[in-house]
Amino acid sequence: MKTAGIICEYNPFHNGHLYQIKKTKEAGATHIICVMSGNFVQRGDVSIVPKAAKTQMAIDCGADLVLELPVVWSMSSAESFAKGAVSILNNTGLCDILSFGSECGEINLLNKASAAVKDEKVDAQIGKYLEQGASFVNARSKAIQDTYGNEIEAVITSPNDILGIEYLNALHGTGIKPLVIKRDTVHDAENDSPFKKSAGEIRELILSGNTAFKKAMPHAAYEILRQYAKNGMCPNTVDDLDTAIMAVLRRMQAEDFKNFPDVSEGLENRIYNAVKQSGNINEILLRSKSKRYTMARIRRIVLNAFLGIGKGLGQSEVPYLRVLGMSEGGKELLSAMKETAKKPVIMKYADFQKADGFARKIFSYECTAADLYALAYQKPAPCGTEMTNAIYIALEETI
Repeated sequence: MKTAGIICEYNPFHNGHLYQIKKTKEAGATHIICVMSGNFVQRGDVSIVPKAAKTQMAIDCGADLVLELPVVWSMSSAESFAKGAVSILNNTGLCDILSFGSECGEINLLNKASAAVKDEKVDAQIGKYLEQGASFVNARSKAIQDTYGNEIEAVITSPNDILGIEYLNALHGTGIKPLVIKRDTVHDAENDSPFKKSAGEIRELILSGNTAFKKAMPHAAYEILRQYAKNGMCPNTVDDLDTAIMAVLRRMQAEDFKNFPDVSEGLENRIYNAVKQSGNINEILLRSKSKRYTMARIRRIVLNAFLGIGKGLGQSEVPYLRVLGMSEGGKELLSAMKETAKKPVIMKYADFQKADGFARKIFSYECTAADLYALAYQKPAPCGTEMTNAIYIALEETI
């Protein structure tokens, strides 16, 4: 058995994701574990389809086991996102390789970039640019360009390479080896242009009612999305929760915003004032964003405030391995994990009752996230689905 991990959001699952799974298997992986974000995603947004749909898409399109990346980590900075997801894979005791997409596609460049972001000389330069009012992202970019040149700077400014660097940092000491799949290859694997659509482009097509997105998704994934849409459970956007979010934020004072991840340097006052001056979420985001504070950071702060997720929680390892779905191969993995898992394996709600206090606390945030996400449906669902939803089990791949 050679097991590969894939850290994913599948928002939604598309042909590029299918290609990654196939290439990972071609590299020798016999089993694939996906660590997947749920109803809220790292860019500070709601998932366009519920996590139950994403789980089914992943399993039906070639994954063996889907484990949940809890919302505390799924909606955090790239560093915490990567550390949380890698800790899950490492704590299965089974993961041999981590497969991830990359714009540069070269492990040597990624390793150099990984070393660069930890360089004390770069830290000193970052401080200088921060004092001049640059955002952390821009300050780090300029500092690395000054110290290491344009080639490494290009790596640390490409979205998937940024995550790749954080994955490499998180892998240190785990024994898990990286497998880099060039993102250009993923998007250009066929000449058929719909194949090249990114998840963002697919979301735009879905929301605009343009059915061209169908060609950019495996048939099995498309059919799952279609069924959930028929049942009024997608597509979902943050705008569907606008009134609910505004109601929560308007009850807060500036001091309250200091308690959420990524809030520092008086940013709580900027967001508080934006809330008081705005009639919807988009206005809050536009008023809060600046050269120093990126839109993704502001979006995460707003949604963490909505969900009540406080600072510091995402600095720890994920305290459990929660199973969302499995194939026949996934059953083999679970059987092996009885001997190898370093954290409790959660199969049902009753398992949380046996877990420690921190695990139960993290799960409580997951319950809140699911209950609030369900308000985005055409017919909002009642509370408590996290305690009753069953694991998705497929007997064979359907692609």
